[in-house]
Amino acid sequence: MGIVVYASSETKEKNRIYHKEGCIYMKRIKFNNLLMISKDKADKCNYCECTYCGGLKGDVKVRQRKIKKTEEFNNIKFTYDENTNTAYVSTNIGFWKFYTSTSTGKYLLFHRNTYSNNISFNTAKNGHFHRQRDFKETDSMPSVLKYITQHDKAMEIINEDYHLLPQKTKKQKKYYKQAANRVKRQASRRLDSLFDMLERNDPSIKFAYRDVAYC
Repeated sequence: MGIVVYASSETKEKNRIYHKEGCIYMKRIKFNNLLMISKDKADKCNYCECTYCGGLKGDVKVRQRKIKKTEEFNNIKFTYDENTNTAYVSTNIGFWKFYTSTSTGKYLLFHRNTYSNNISFNTAKNGHFHRQRDFKETDSMPSVLKYITQHDKAMEIINEDYHLLPQKTKKQKKYYKQAANRVKRQASRRLDSLFDMLERNDPSIKFAYRDVAYC
């Protein structure tokens, strides 16, 4: 259904405007006239987005307290760049950015290819990013932040021991399997590198049993 937005049931059709929870204009609507609908439905019914709380900039305005709580609880850093209308999130092991799609108006999420928390924010944001393909476009900023924190917490567990990952839900089992395959590929690459190094040091050595090692 997407996020829930609010409008006045008394507003004339040509002046229909919807607001996000926490918007100062949403709070001015009388309780008896308060209409609660999904954003997708509001768009289909030709409601217009409030210029105060609409888009990423509006989300940052109305969700400041929740963003602060998310930062403190998950030990992350949220930064909004008004010039580019882009939000950046840094965690212990990752760096992310998200902004709204020009075609759908929903959030797209991107992950920096490499990251170290020793580099500056400006260096991090100017690096190379890739689109996070398993993240579906959404209207909900809380969903974006939840995905980022859960993803990087899982990666921290994988770096320690992927066997510690939970396997209760279908999605968790999928991530567990992906982590197991990733670890196997990394082990294979390390073994290949070791064989190559030994063969370079002593060309007379031929690892005829190299393929057997992967069995």
